[in-house]
Amino acid sequence: MLLSGFFILQDSQHALAGSDDVATGLQSVPLLGDLGDISTGFASAFLLIFFSELGDKTFFIAALLAARNSAAIVFTGTFGALAAMTIISVFLGRTFHYVDEILPFRLGDSDFPVDDIAAVCLLVYFGVTTLLDASSSDGLKAEDEQKEAELAVSKFSGNGAGILAAASTVVSTFALVFVAEWGDKSFFSTIALAAASSPLGVIGGALAGHGVATLLAVLGGSLLGTFLSEKIIAYVGGVLFLVFAAVTLVEIVN
Repeated sequence: MLLSGFFILQDSQHALAGSDDVATGLQSVPLLGDLGDISTGFASAFLLIFFSELGDKTFFIAALLAARNSAAIVFTGTFGALAAMTIISVFLGRTFHYVDEILPFRLGDSDFPVDDIAAVCLLVYFGVTTLLDASSSDGLKAEDEQKEAELAVSKFSGNGAGILAAASTVVSTFALVFVAEWGDKSFFSTIALAAASSPLGVIGGALAGHGVATLLAVLGGSLLGTFLSEKIIAYVGGVLFLVFAAVTLVEIVN
């Protein structure tokens, strides 16, 4: 983290020293990435995260907890954990991007973008596996996710009245969701997007996707799950993974 921060600071100082206006300087800061690419990163992250989280274990955890506790308190703890996970994922993705810039892999006379290629491979992997799961699934995956969520919630020690009880519920929800989300598909897809896209756009899109999905979960996730088609969600998510992998590949070639 210190090494990454040092390089960010160094590049930021050079950018600000050599620019005549604030906009040009901001575009040169590695942490911000390409400011013109923020909208692309936002849209990619929002769509991938939203469809990845619908029917996921964390979705059912939030829905089950909201049935036993205040929806606002559960949303605060769940979204806080997902936001923290997003920041960690983007940090890992950008660190991988910086390392590739510092120690570039050369292919002939040109640099080979290892970070972008790795992001494409990861997105293709998730796209193919999601589509295969959708084609072979008979609806049992969502049931398995819900059973795992019920098992996790059964050990939950929140609930109660008063400020201290509410704070305890928020902390317990945060810890429960954070552990459940670690190493999840959305975790690695955020890393891949952050390595190849604008980190600000990815953070904004991922937070928006998590926020909307969590809001749906706490407002009636269990009821919503009975009307949602697991196959359709999986197909849409798998196609989106492949589409953004193709877009990233086209950008690499260009």
